[in-house]
Amino acid sequence: MNSARVCVWDYPIKMKSFFLLLACAVMVAVPVHGEDASAKRLKPTPWHLIDTWWNLGQDHEFESYSIDVTISDEVPASVNLYIAPIGLGHLNKTPFYGGIQTQADGYQKKDRRLRKIGPGYLMSMWGQRGHDAIRPSQGGYCQSSGHEGDFVSVRRPHAWTKGRYTYRITRMDREVVDGKPQTWVGAFVYSHEKDENIFIGALRFPGEKLVLSQRVANFVEIYGRVIPVGKIPQVTVTFSNPTVNGNPVKDATAFAVYPDGVPDYANAIAKKGALVIRVGEKVMNRTKRRVRLLPPE
Repeated sequence: MNSARVCVWDYPIKMKSFFLLLACAVMVAVPVHGEDASAKRLKPTPWHLIDTWWNLGQDHEFESYSIDVTISDEVPASVNLYIAPIGLGHLNKTPFYGGIQTQADGYQKKDRRLRKIGPGYLMSMWGQRGHDAIRPSQGGYCQSSGHEGDFVSVRRPHAWTKGRYTYRITRMDREVVDGKPQTWVGAFVYSHEKDENIFIGALRFPGEKLVLSQRVANFVEIYGRVIPVGKIPQVTVTFSNPTVNGNPVKDATAFAVYPDGVPDYANAIAKKGALVIRVGEKVMNRTKRRVRLLPPE
């Protein structure tokens, strides 16, 4: 699934227009499952239960970026849950995102039959379709599609469990394509419990000197088929320790966005500089859709 439909707060104008057009295409409401349908009607999935946005203080010349994510409980593979430590970022204004899914899909370069690959990790980049811009890991998978806007993606099956992970992207090798410099950016996931470092794959970004924009999102999403809201898994997801070029970002600010038209089944607080998101419990009478987390209001 390619489902980086995050809130349009602070997007560049071009990306705002894309996501607003996308929103218009999916505004047909569907009944709430498991609730009084007269109380609320929902947009079709994917449901971004929450988007959180970090402000890193300034744009950074890019060598690496990482962020920690802690998942409190096991999540059944029967529920399509997407936890995105990088819900949206930009390198030289090229948008990308990546994270952890309960059910990923993809194909191999030599066999382009789309298949389900189960739990796994992924990284995607918008505005590109060429398979020459994709470098899967050994035995890994990829995608190139235009069904939600042009994107390329690398995917890696992995039976992840609850625990603490660090999702990291890093600059790799460079090359020149049609006389223009390009840079490969690799994505990795490190399991703190297992002391295991997984290479997801790499994507080729335009430019030699890459600049990471100061606003980077996270999200938690239900994707795929619509499910009863009572089946949204109860899990606490914590995003923490944004780090640029090996240096933890000091005094990063953050806010949460609760999109309208999706189940109000997520709530975030700030705790010791981390964003702690409780998923799977109904939030009653929410009055604010945008809430500052760091520094607290």
